[in-house]
Amino acid sequence: MKATESIIIDGYDLLAENDRLAFEDQTVCGRTINRGTATVSTEGTPHPDYEDIKKAHEENILPNTLTHAESPVIDFSYPVAGMFVDSAVGTYLDLYQGVAQKLVCEHNPAYGKSIRALSENGLTFRREINTDDFVFFSKPIEHVHTPQELAMLVNGLAEKAFPETGPFRCFFSNSGAEAGEAALKLAMLHRYREFVRKYGEDVLSRVMHDLGIARDTFYDQDNSLPDIVYRDYPFFVFACEQAFHGRTMGVLNMTRSKKAQHIGYWKSRWIRHVPFNGDVMDFTDQIDDRSITEILESPGGVAGVIASGKVPVDLAAAFMTEVYQGEGGYIIADKAWLASVAAAARGRGILFGTDEVQSFGRTGRLFATEHTGVDPDVTWMAKSAVLGITVVRADLAEDCHVGWHSNTFGSGKLFDVNMAHTTIELLTDSKDDLFEGRSYLENSRIKGEYVRMKLAELSAKHPDIFPEFSGLGGMWGLTVRHRAEIIEMGWQMGVKLLGCGGSGESSRLRILLLVDVLTREIDSFIDALDRVFEAVAKNHPE
Repeated sequence: MKATESIIIDGYDLLAENDRLAFEDQTVCGRTINRGTATVSTEGTPHPDYEDIKKAHEENILPNTLTHAESPVIDFSYPVAGMFVDSAVGTYLDLYQGVAQKLVCEHNPAYGKSIRALSENGLTFRREINTDDFVFFSKPIEHVHTPQELAMLVNGLAEKAFPETGPFRCFFSNSGAEAGEAALKLAMLHRYREFVRKYGEDVLSRVMHDLGIARDTFYDQDNSLPDIVYRDYPFFVFACEQAFHGRTMGVLNMTRSKKAQHIGYWKSRWIRHVPFNGDVMDFTDQIDDRSITEILESPGGVAGVIASGKVPVDLAAAFMTEVYQGEGGYIIADKAWLASVAAAARGRGILFGTDEVQSFGRTGRLFATEHTGVDPDVTWMAKSAVLGITVVRADLAEDCHVGWHSNTFGSGKLFDVNMAHTTIELLTDSKDDLFEGRSYLENSRIKGEYVRMKLAELSAKHPDIFPEFSGLGGMWGLTVRHRAEIIEMGWQMGVKLLGCGGSGESSRLRILLLVDVLTREIDSFIDALDRVFEAVAKNHPE
């Protein structure tokens, strides 16, 4: 395909890219697809076996996120090439990307090198427990990396991205929820240590007595640490409305998204929520800035302050937020709001943390937080990072006693460690000739501006169905009417879509792109969405 015109963004000719496409065929079970030539083409009807597949799934696996009708059926007997997926009913475009798990085309040669190196050296299934073991290679193996090497890579990149914070350390886990759990535990532990350093155990005992929190005498027999153990710790964390941080019981308390996520589960009374992109006073008005000793001597004491809806500043551990709300509707944080909240927190000795589980690597920068000019004390990512990774100010490690946190497989699976290392290196170091020597992050940023241009044209063409959108790089939220119908029609017309945020007359779709996305893949999904919107509009004449 020869470029017949030019579309230039930051000196890059997007249409000329089509002249450089040269990809190997991808073949699975006798089916072949090529990223450079694939086109969206579906028959528009579900395969007859799909209902049996869904039935078998539902008979063996507990219900989880989507309904029977919403859940897609994926056949691994068909090949994938970039964002194109072959299937029994034709070729479709995946705009879902495993809910932000997939970031770089899985056929990138760097993954093959890493996997071959692991396999040839018998390391593919090697598992240790890196929270206990010191792992190294006395004889280095090319293309194979240890968890410590991954940690050094991540910490160095975080320090470059957030120079005002200083050196970093990280902790590896298995998922975004676990990465957030580590951040939550660290924030509470840090507040506890700071409190005791500043006021001593006697003042903490007075606070506990004031709140009716008993000492847990079972642990008096354990002399491994000098600390007294209480049955609860009144250290508050602030989070945002419409936030989603995961479903483990700790971070679920920060999650404030859907009713289905909370029915029947116990809640922490030490979590407070404020509107996302609201006013800094939504946060600061809840803080009582008096010292804890002054509050203890005042009428009502600590219990009275908390009963009034306030939080003593000495009991406030952290303010934690997504910079780019995921399930909340793919909404980007307002820079001024985020900066003011971060300043208000840090000015009071409250840690400021950002959740990058969905946004890591997807917005044209390694961290979406970089777009805001705010440097967090703690940030965490997962999904496209392969592992759950919690990155924190290095000095906070001083508060982490042995045994404060641990897990078995967090970075003990050498395969996952190396897939993570490869992905992050591809994001930051690769210069691809296909994109005229630009990095994948640069490509994502440039292609994001092209997406913005094409979505604006699409919205102007279908204002009643698609009135508004927002996004950065390869991460976009689309406001649409008749969302369920659009998703169903999308399957029939060759685009795999996923909603986010609340339902209603107008609701949000999420669009996720690879960082090495091609111009032709963007054009293909825009054309497909055009057909979908046109078909849905015909079903709803004014």
